[in-house]
Amino acid sequence: MLKKGVRILAIASGPIQTSKKSTILVGVVFRDGTIEGVLSESIAVNGADATGKTVRMALRSRFREQIKIVASNGIAIAGLNVLDLGVIERRLRVHTVVLTRKKPHEGELLMALRRFGEASGTGVEGRALAVKAANLRGFSRIGGFYLQSGLDKTDLKAIYGQVFESLRIAHLIAKGVSYGESKGRI
Repeated sequence: MLKKGVRILAIASGPIQTSKKSTILVGVVFRDGTIEGVLSESIAVNGADATGKTVRMALRSRFREQIKIVASNGIAIAGLNVLDLGVIERRLRVHTVVLTRKKPHEGELLMALRRFGEASGTGVEGRALAVKAANLRGFSRIGGFYLQSGLDKTDLKAIYGQVFESLRIAHLIAKGVSYGESKGRI
């Protein structure tokens, strides 16, 4: 059972701009409806550095000891830059929560990774394994969203609103910093 007032690190990538090979990765440290901090890193579009940069961002933060959950809107951010949830959980000793509007289709993401790997000559085996491992966790449907996590459904229901709001704010900040004004929805 999670304690009340758990700190969440919600991450969101900035938009993909065709003229740039990287984008911003924003992290929002959120607790009980309050933004306690904003973190950032640069990640490669369609790269393989999202996991490492997320871990580095959290470890460099003054909140590193209090962060108990890392949340994202999907496991592929900045295009096909796949988050390895198991690595994040082990390195940071946290739970991960993935929230999406639509139920993810593992096959579609794996096919996109394979096509990208063939077209670019980039090895995508590690990313494909991370996708398969994430989908072993199963999904819970809460509040019209799909949540993927190792947490039990009772804990997910208790933190769902906090996870959604923290991701919404991270998304707004990433878009606002990139475009000068935020727009869109998570």
